[in-house]
Amino acid sequence: MGYLAILIGFTLVTILVVKRWTPVIVCIIAASVCILLNGLPYGETMNNVYFAGLSSMVKSIFPCLFAGSLIAQVYSRTGAVNSLGDTMANLLFKEGSSQTRNYISCVLACVLTAGVLAYSGMNSLVTIIALYPIAMRLFERAGVPKKFVMGPLNCVYTFGVALPGSVQIANVLGMQQLETPSYAGLVGGIIGMIAEIIVILLIMTWMIKKDVAKGGAFAYGSTDVIADDEKERPKAIITLIPLAALIIAFNVFGIEIFTASMIGFILATILFWKYLPAREESKITELKDVCSAAFIQGVTPAIMVGSMVGFTSVLQALPEYQRMIDAVFATNVSPVILLLLAVSFIAFITGSSSSAMRIGMPIAISHCQAAGFSNAFIHRVSAFTATILDTMPWASSQLINLSISGLDVKDCYPSCFVTTVIAPAVGTLVCVIVMRILPFVI
Repeated sequence: MGYLAILIGFTLVTILVVKRWTPVIVCIIAASVCILLNGLPYGETMNNVYFAGLSSMVKSIFPCLFAGSLIAQVYSRTGAVNSLGDTMANLLFKEGSSQTRNYISCVLACVLTAGVLAYSGMNSLVTIIALYPIAMRLFERAGVPKKFVMGPLNCVYTFGVALPGSVQIANVLGMQQLETPSYAGLVGGIIGMIAEIIVILLIMTWMIKKDVAKGGAFAYGSTDVIADDEKERPKAIITLIPLAALIIAFNVFGIEIFTASMIGFILATILFWKYLPAREESKITELKDVCSAAFIQGVTPAIMVGSMVGFTSVLQALPEYQRMIDAVFATNVSPVILLLLAVSFIAFITGSSSSAMRIGMPIAISHCQAAGFSNAFIHRVSAFTATILDTMPWASSQLINLSISGLDVKDCYPSCFVTTVIAPAVGTLVCVIVMRILPFVI
C-alpha cells in the first residue's frame, strides 16, 4: 500500500498544482491521503511529521525571504531600482549602433540588472514588479516587441539564484545541508553563468529579429504605466552601497544571512531616506507599510515551500519510500544523473528552487559522496539544476508574469522558456563539465 500511496500522493500534488490550487491545501490533502492509505495515526503523523517538516523549512527560509523583501521594498519605493536600470542601459546603449546591437544591449541590460538584484537576495516578485516599467522603457528605446519583456526579467530565477556567493535561499540551503562555503564551486558556477547569458543573448536576439521581420513592433499595453522621469531618486553609485555591504558581509566576513540582509536593509533605509515617499505625510508610516508588505511577501512563499517539505516528510516516513530510493540508486546510472533528476523533479512539481534544494538534493547526497564527488560539486550543481524546471507554465512565477505584463501565455512564455529553462540547462551542463574536468579548482 505504501507504493500506491506515494504514487497517489505525487499524482495529486502534480494535478492540483497544475490546476492552480494553493500548494498548502494541495500538500495537506496529499499528505492526508498517504497517511490514511497506510493506516497511520492521522493527528500524530500530521503534527509530528507533516507540520514538523513544514516548520523546519519555514525556519530555514523565512528570515532570508523577509529580509530580502524589506530591501526590495525600499529599493522599489525610493526609485533606487530605476537608477540601477537606467545606468545599466546608458552603459550598454551606444549612439549609432546597429539594430542588432541595440537588441543585445536591451536584453543584456535587463538580464544583468535582474541577475544582480536576485544575487543580492531581493525578493523575486518585488524585483520583477519594480523592474517592469524600466524594462518597458528599454524595450521602447531598442524597438523590441513587448511580448519578449518578461523573459529577461525572469533571470531573477536563474543564475542570480545559483551563482556562488548568492544570498538567495537555494545557495543558503546548499550551505546548510553540506556545510560548504557560499562560494563553493566558484569557477564552475561563474563559467556556467557566462554560458547562460550567452545562450540568452543568442536565442533571444534571433527571436526578436525574426519577430520584427514579420512586422512585430513595440507598443505599450492598455494597463501599462509609463515610468516617471520627473521623480527624484538616488544616484546609481549610492544604490550599490547597501547591496555591496550585504554581499561582503555574507561572503567575506561570514555573517549569517539574516543579519547580513538586515545590514543591507538598514543601510538602504538610511541612504535613501530622503527619497522614501511620505504616506499620509509621514515617512514613518511608509516605513511601517514597507515592513508589513515585506512580511506578507516573506511568509507566504515560506509556508508554501514548507508545505511541500511537510508532504515529502510524510512520504519519507514510509518504509516503501526508502526502499524505492535504494532501488533507484542500486542501478548503474551515474550518481550525477540521479542528482540532476532528483533536484529537477522536485522543482518541476513544486515550481520552487528552494524546495528542490531542500527535498531533492538530500536524496542523492550520500550516493554522490560515496562516488567521490565533493560537497562543492554537489552544492553548485544542485543549485544550478534547481533553476531549470521551477518555472513551468503552471508555476506561480509564470502566472504572476501574465498579471504584471497583461500578456497571454502564447506571447509571454516563449521568451521565459529560453531564459529560465534552456539557458539554465546549458549552464548546468557547463558547470558539471567544468567541475569534473577541474575538480581541484574551488
